[in-house]
Amino acid sequence: MARTQSDQIRELQLEVRALQERDEYRDRELTRFIDDMSETKRELAASRQDNAVLRQLVQDHIAQYQEWDRRRWALILALVGTVFTLASGLIVTLAKK
Repeated sequence: MARTQSDQIRELQLEVRALQERDEYRDRELTRFIDDMSETKRELAASRQDNAVLRQLVQDHIAQYQEWDRRRWALILALVGTVFTLASGLIVTLAKK
């Protein structure tokens, strides 16, 4: 059967409308994808910043621990020195008698 020009025009209009809807759908999907990608980039930047903060906190904690360790050893050495001084004083005192 031969189609009339108006039937062909209607079919072409339907095809153009379908193509336009598909194009609009792809545009919406692309926009959504770009938004998701932007959000992911922001989350990644925030995670990197959190990671840097945590690294700094760990470094501060290590430095604090090392300082306390240094102080503890200084105290231990002072106590050992005191004990030796006391012991030598007692030995000298007992040796004089």
